[in-house]
Amino acid sequence: MSDYVIIGGGAAGCLLAERLSRNANHSVTLLEAGPPDTNPLIHIPAGIIGLMRSKTLNWALRTEPQPELNQRRLFWPRGKTLGGSTSINAMCYTRGQADDFDHWKALGNTGWGYQALLPHFKAVENFYQGENEWHGAKGELSVEPLRHMNLLSNAFIQAGQEAGTPFNQDFNGKNQHGVGPYHVMQKNGERCSAASAFLDKAKSRSNLTVITHAQVERIEVQNKRAEGVLYKVNGKSHFINATREVLLCAGALHSPQLLMLSGIGPKETLEQHNIDVKHDLAGVGENLQDHLDISLIHLDKSRTSISFHPSFLLTGIKSLWQYRKRQGMLTSNMAEAGGFITTQPNETRPDVQLHFLPAVEADHGLNLWPTFKHYGFTLRACLLRPKSRGVISLHSNQASDPPKIDAGYLTNADDMEGMIRALDAARNIMDQSALAHHSKTEWQPGVYCQTREQKIAYIRSHAESIYHPVGTCKMGHDALAVVDQTLKVHGIDKLRVVDASVMPTLISGNTTAATLAIANKVAEDMLAENEK
Repeated sequence: MSDYVIIGGGAAGCLLAERLSRNANHSVTLLEAGPPDTNPLIHIPAGIIGLMRSKTLNWALRTEPQPELNQRRLFWPRGKTLGGSTSINAMCYTRGQADDFDHWKALGNTGWGYQALLPHFKAVENFYQGENEWHGAKGELSVEPLRHMNLLSNAFIQAGQEAGTPFNQDFNGKNQHGVGPYHVMQKNGERCSAASAFLDKAKSRSNLTVITHAQVERIEVQNKRAEGVLYKVNGKSHFINATREVLLCAGALHSPQLLMLSGIGPKETLEQHNIDVKHDLAGVGENLQDHLDISLIHLDKSRTSISFHPSFLLTGIKSLWQYRKRQGMLTSNMAEAGGFITTQPNETRPDVQLHFLPAVEADHGLNLWPTFKHYGFTLRACLLRPKSRGVISLHSNQASDPPKIDAGYLTNADDMEGMIRALDAARNIMDQSALAHHSKTEWQPGVYCQTREQKIAYIRSHAESIYHPVGTCKMGHDALAVVDQTLKVHGIDKLRVVDASVMPTLISGNTTAATLAIANKVAEDMLAENEK
């Protein structure tokens, strides 16, 4: 028995566990499907290369075949350990644009505009330069500049300026527009995940219980009320009663799956999989949104880049020595620099995000052969506010099976136009003199790719996720809304969803910071309610 049962030890779950357990009168239990976050690859920033390939720390999901992408099944990595995806991602710290959150408010979600959320962004943050109008310095999440920047990353920043984009030292400050280095979620040269930031200091509290390797089977719902959670550890079933609330924080893919497995969701889907319908809620799993990404890769004649080529061996050995003092290449997040650019005339709001990597990145790093064979550099470009929508559904009524992911990429024709603009803008930057000085050739898509038809073909054959799924338990009051503005599930007592799935629309940037702000706002509201 526990006052609060939290499902999922990712960004939101770790923060909620820490905040709610501050009150010694509340008992809190956190259930995480994966193992503890003890693997050294998690804590060494450059370990992201290995984490993409892990089957222990990464759910390593695949979409259904995507009709607009040549029927390809795209790779969707998601963290499966304490810290969730904050333990395996590239650590880039961006919040999105003020307009993103003001749009949530305009949709009828009172209290979710940018000015209302800014205090929560600041509350979780320990910004390396101290507190100012946009940043906080008293929070747990360490936000720092990279300790190591490859010369090519600086060349990219120069190339962006040569292409007419201004330099921007802080994408989370007054203006997002520009190119520059990413601030990262690191502390003293190590990853600062949600687990290390929020959970580590709270684990010793007697009122907080953390259970790993806990595969949640379903939320037990009786008479439209969440009573507790059924889960398995090492094949043995357990049930824990939640006296106050169940908080579902399993992410935009697993939260809707667990709602449906619990009998909450579209009636037709539940009946199809022989699940007792506890509450017919049409929007569960709908409204899936993600950033689709297209890469350009140049081969590097200067051999300045990071590589697994045999000639790079001595540099690699040197980096191991440097990391003893938390310096050097192993402190890199690989996506060292980037930018937010505007590709439409007469528009000032950025619509494309860039991630620059001073290495050849092919197939998410799952295929390492090109990195062994070549030196090179990669620029990834994504359309920030896609109009296409997908859906999360079920393969079966078993929690051990993955969710069924139909991303719906490019089902809205406007998104292809946006991807072409993103490709053209990224290519323009890669062709500037600061990077051309290092380039042997454009390896992908290659100089042959010039016509509109050729660009469309390249996008269909090579576009991939940049790993920002949201929206599948969206906040609102329309027919497809799953939670209200307090994130309580419509029609079910004692149950909230707190993670990126509640975002009504995708934000213009990486999603971790916004997810933490959402969780901090909900935790503050819950604690205030309990004090009444």
